Amino acid sequence: MRLARTAALACAVSACTTPLQQGERLYREGDRLAALEVWREVADDDPGAEQVGARIEVVEAEFERLVVQYKQRGRYYQAKQRLAESILNYRLALKLQPSDRETLEHVQSLARVLASRKAEHQTAHAAALDANDLPTARRELSTLRSLDPFDPELEPDARRLRTALVDAIRTQMETGKRGFASGNIGAARGAFEEVLELDPDNESARGYLSYIATLTHDSKSPDGMKFMATTPLASVAEVRAEGSYQNALASERTGNLYTAIRHDQNALEANGEHAAARRHLTDLRRRMRSRVPTLIEAGRTAFRDEDLQSALDHWRHALLIDPENERVIAYIGRAEQQLQNLERLRADSVPRGGT
Repeated sequence: MRLARTAALACAVSACTTPLQQGERLYREGDRLAALEVWREVADDDPGAEQVGARIEVVEAEFERLVVQYKQRGRYYQAKQRLAESILNYRLALKLQPSDRETLEHVQSLARVLASRKAEHQTAHAAALDANDLPTARRELSTLRSLDPFDPELEPDARRLRTALVDAIRTQMETGKRGFASGNIGAARGAFEEVLELDPDNESARGYLSYIATLTHDSKSPDGMKFMATTPLASVAEVRAEGSYQNALASERTGNLYTAIRHDQNALEANGEHAAARRHLTDLRRRMRSRVPTLIEAGRTAFRDEDLQSALDHWRHALLIDPENERVIAYIGRAEQQLQNLERLRADSVPRGGT
């Protein structure tokens, strides 16, 4: 194995003379997986095989918990249709328990589903790009990135789409701003609505549309309606804050209350004087306060089941509602600390050529 050979060479240079010593050094450095790989290469009739076997038994017991955590993470990503990340975590579990036939078969099944789904969305993405249907191309690329964020073949089309989107959004924003400044309401509204087709959460476009509705007292005003000459123009920060606040209201209407809180936070980051966003955020947290104990307990249950990612989701939602909750902050810190080891091992196993 590559890691084992590399470890053996490194230890040879530094006077590690036996596989047991090589593995112990790696274990002390925190790389227990590499230590196991070194020890597993020792033949049964080699000197020191009994001691190595004892160490393998101890460290494999430690890894049983990691196996459960990787499998739980694989289930978590699979439920969210992030299939390549799911497969990666199941493969890490398999690396620790190579004889797990059931997990191997599950990985193979997921890989087939991933290949089929990617082919379907790649075809749709290419067709949308060729037709210059940028909104559809953006949605298809988002789905592909969710399915497999490791795939380098997405990058050329992603760059092409990104360039086209930036150019189209810039053009429409400039058109909208000119119309807004000159009082050409129809042109401004049409341009900003086009931006939202390209980028649904664009704070600036949504902010300008809100100002248009407010200043004209009627978002359905006829084209050509003029602003009063004394109408002051909002600053960039004020427009973005208003747009984030409108995104918060839209998220609340669709039942996405945690997303609504995040948008309100973005509004206040852009403009701390946005009173409506502050009131809305305070009201959302007041109405959602009763959820905090349930979220904490759901996180504790997931944590006990070694489902660290789900635990973090629950606790981070609780923290959005109650940002000063020290108990939740401590739970999050503990879970994130446990994830650090998983992430380090995962980084060593990320596919270099796509999944």
